[in-house]
Amino acid sequence: MGGMFGKVVLSLFALALAAIPAAAGEISRAPVPLTPHYSVQTPPDRETPSPPTAAPAAKVDAAPLNRPAEKPEAGPANNKAVAENQADETVRVTAIRPSEDESYRLGVGDKLHITVFGETDLSGNFEIDSQGYVRLPLIGQIPAAGQTSYGLENRIGNTLVRGGYLLGPKVNVEVTGYRPFYILGEVTKPGEYPYVNAMNALNAIALAGGFTDRAVTSSLYVRHQDDPREHEVALDPSTRIRPGDVVRVERSTYWAIMTVLAPLFSPFAAVAYLLK
Repeated sequence: MGGMFGKVVLSLFALALAAIPAAAGEISRAPVPLTPHYSVQTPPDRETPSPPTAAPAAKVDAAPLNRPAEKPEAGPANNKAVAENQADETVRVTAIRPSEDESYRLGVGDKLHITVFGETDLSGNFEIDSQGYVRLPLIGQIPAAGQTSYGLENRIGNTLVRGGYLLGPKVNVEVTGYRPFYILGEVTKPGEYPYVNAMNALNAIALAGGFTDRAVTSSLYVRHQDDPREHEVALDPSTRIRPGDVVRVERSTYWAIMTVLAPLFSPFAAVAYLLK
């Protein structure tokens, strides 16, 4: 009985082992479901833009806090840039004082301060006299009218050397006062006025009280001291007035004609003509 039972168990075990390969084959032959695949086609006339490329990160050199600031290297380009920056911050003055103008000629009535360096006895304040001379101690009178201040410096220095007074003197001439200028014609207060530094035509008119109602306000006439003729110049800040100039403001054409015709239309013109 026990032997029969053991045979039955062995038979069932053998059948079970035989069934395992068959089941495995069935499983391998079963269809495997496929994952759906979707593809996107790009139209032929367009190209898919490439993704943007990130720019490389800039390398930052962190300097220590106590590191002194570096100065730019000297060079033509840096010097030019510095000069342009300084030019933007510089206020330029275009007016030139007569004492700083090499073309200014000294004249009668100009007041000078003459300095001979190291010689206080030869230095001082002087004035050009009516004959055009300046009288200095030790060397006497020196012709000054018609010269520039630089020319007078050379003349004084040469005179001191030729006279045997000094060897290699250094002389400086500075104009401290100028001869007056004159203005006449259609201004409120014609007459003589003291000259001021860097004077132009507008300054001269202002000193004389401005124009009258009959004046020509676009131009005026100027005669320089050594010029026998007067010249018409524009009335603007660029017109320079110099010491000794004679400025004349002309009457307008309308008022010039009215001045001539006014007596003829006066009711007393006929009576005055008969009684003359």
